[in-house]
Amino acid sequence: MTHSTTPATPTADNIGSPQWAQALELFLGQMIEVLEGEGRAGFSAAAVARWSELCCRRMQETGSAAPEVIAQLRALVAQTTR
Repeated sequence: MTHSTTPATPTADNIGSPQWAQALELFLGQMIEVLEGEGRAGFSAAAVARWSELCCRRMQETGSAAPEVIAQLRALVAQTTR
């Protein structure tokens, strides 16, 4: 079974969905991890994006998050860390 790794584009239809809410919760947790691990001086959009991608890959490997949630998370990170 293969899953698309292309981020879903957030739209009015999927913002507010259960997948979007789960992705947002994961993203906020990842931001906290970066802040706690690197402190304010190390906090940057690039650091969050790197950490989030590592988390997404691990979630895919372990199946700990649904592919739709991971796609929403990637879309959220892409939009917020530009």
